[in-house]
Parts: sequence; structure tokens; C-alpha cells
Amino acid sequence: SLLIAEPSILNDNSFNRSIILLTEHNDQSSVGFILNRPLKFTLKDIIPEIDCSFTVYQGGPVEQDNLYFVHNIPDLIPDSIRVSDNIFWGGNFNSLKSLLSEGEIKSTEIRFFLGYSGWGNHQLEDELLNNSWFVSEN
Repeated sequence: SLLIAEPSILNDNSFNRSIILLTEHNDQSSVGFILNRPLKFTLKDIIPEIDCSFTVYQGGPVEQDNLYFVHNIPDLIPDSIRVSDNIFWGGNFNSLKSLLSEGEIKSTEIRFFLGYSGWGNHQLEDELLNNSWFVSEN
């Protein structure tokens, strides 16, 4: 699902005008990544040994020193977690580094994020009840 910030969330700098890909949602927590906040960094800026100029996005306010990725190439990146029909989260980072170094991945097949958006137990449900988010199914 995609979460689209409603105008009522304008006072929240973390999520104002954000569109979030929800990658996990269960009774304990929810996790997602902001899709429309590109940073001024490339992957090479963050990991110099990977010669790749793909843009990195701000995924959210949680663990902003960690790099995450979503993609549509699970056949190339082992251990990926299926999010929806053609969207996968994470996977084997060593395989990913090799593929990137060899130029085997296109920027349209993967997106990198610093940090993620997270909600605790029932927190997202409460925000949905308060009309903070519009939900769009993928």
C-alpha cells in the first residue's frame, strides 16, 4: 500500500506532503519508506567502494544512518522480501554490491533510502482514524 499524507499532517515536518511505500504492517508495527524525498547524495557518496550514481532518498526519520533498498529484481538479489506483486525489500547486500559494480542494475529497478518510517503498536491505525493518511493500494 501507499500512504499519502493528507493536508491535516502539514505541521509534521517528517511527513508533510510525503508518499510512503508501506513495506510491512502487522499487529506490532508498521514500516515504510518515503518515495518522494530525494537527497543530494548518491550511493557512491555513502559507500565509496560502490561506483554507482543512483540517487538516495530520505526513507523516514528512524535510523537515518542505515541504508535500505526496495527493488523489482528478486531473481538477481537473493533473500529479498516480497512486499507486493513486483516490489521487494532488501536482500543479499554482497550480491547487490557486485551487481551494482558490474552495472547490472538500472536505476529504474531499485531505490535506496537512508532511514525508514516506522510506527509502533496501533500507531498507524490511530493516524488513519485521524485522517492523517490516504491509503492507495498498489
